[in-house]
Amino acid sequence: MLPLPLPLPLPLPLLLLACEPARPGVEPQAEVNEELPGDTSPPTEDTGEEPADDYDGIYSPTEVHLVDIELSDEAKRLLRRTPQEYVEGAVSVDGERFERVGVRLKGSGSFQDLNGKAAFKLDFNRFVPDQSFHGKGKLTLNNMLHDATQVHEVVAYAAFAAAGLPYSRVGYAWVTVNDVEYGLYSNVETADRDYMERHFGHREGNLYEGGYPYYPDSWNHADFTPAEAEYFQLESGSDVQWADVHSVITAMKADDLDGELSKVVDLDQYVRFQLVEAWTGQWDGYAFASNNYRIYFDHGGTGLMSMVPTGLDYCFTSGESRLARASSPLGAACQGDEVCRARFTAMLDETLAKVDAAELTELMRTTSAFIEPWVSRDPRGYVNVGRTLDTDLRQMEEWVESRSAQVDTWYRRE
Repeated sequence: MLPLPLPLPLPLPLLLLACEPARPGVEPQAEVNEELPGDTSPPTEDTGEEPADDYDGIYSPTEVHLVDIELSDEAKRLLRRTPQEYVEGAVSVDGERFERVGVRLKGSGSFQDLNGKAAFKLDFNRFVPDQSFHGKGKLTLNNMLHDATQVHEVVAYAAFAAAGLPYSRVGYAWVTVNDVEYGLYSNVETADRDYMERHFGHREGNLYEGGYPYYPDSWNHADFTPAEAEYFQLESGSDVQWADVHSVITAMKADDLDGELSKVVDLDQYVRFQLVEAWTGQWDGYAFASNNYRIYFDHGGTGLMSMVPTGLDYCFTSGESRLARASSPLGAACQGDEVCRARFTAMLDETLAKVDAAELTELMRTTSAFIEPWVSRDPRGYVNVGRTLDTDLRQMEEWVESRSAQVDTWYRRE
């Protein structure tokens, strides 16, 4: 086991997020289909209360956990042929060993095979029913190849959290495969049933992945159009044959767009989501690329659809003013409607004020200072610590300090 650098104290905004109270429970209205692929967190009775967990340590940006993956020659051969299909491997996390765990590679633009810095999905009960890592069914290990600072995901998800939006907790892992060091990875919380209970107060909704959910096997694109609706991948919930999605598409055609759409979509939540995508520069997300997003239909509570952010590694890389105008069907429909568009101006001050109050500069500094020794020793990383890291961090700090003024100008004009 590698020696860990001494951790720094958690910054105030992270401590506040860790102590966020669960929402009150709501009686379920839809039967959950436990057989659906994609969500393998252990099913539990929904009491309406979030059980205590120790994930704040697992997902702390000031801790690096050691993840050792062991793959047979046959498993490696299968991953070369079908990298996004699970194979069986042994996994140890901080010395705690699991003999039979699902292992697959992940990524699209960031994809690399086992000869490079592959990114991984680990599924603890893929082959052993009810097996979990202290109650967590999956770990998502991202290679951060599009992140010159190695802190994009930590800060971007914290911005979504500050605005009161769903967010993944983020930590770090040092990964080895068959005793070969692969280096530093972000450990991003998977959107599963525990995630939904934490954010929505229960688990009785439908969670879909949009964008390109079947890549690289298929380039079929999922979005709110009649031709693309059935490409959404249902990851958790009840199979309703995309009736959820079609309800949004139907509402988007109404003369009273804002009135009808607000019956099926939490429009204030969508507006905050797009504003934070613009603030973080998430040009590869839903509003501006119809990519890297999930949607959640809250059948156990409000009945409305909410946006769920994902894939934030490209954030803080594009500050273009095109992020003021959505190109996605739902975002473009809202901004094209006078009543719906007014929501952006109405929610602009509050949303930006919450993000600015989150002390994201301090979070960035604390996290980057802690991981710098790990970045320096990463054998497969591309960050040049001696020449570019300080410059990239300074540029990101300038972004965090000035971004709200830019977004305010763009959306005030819109």
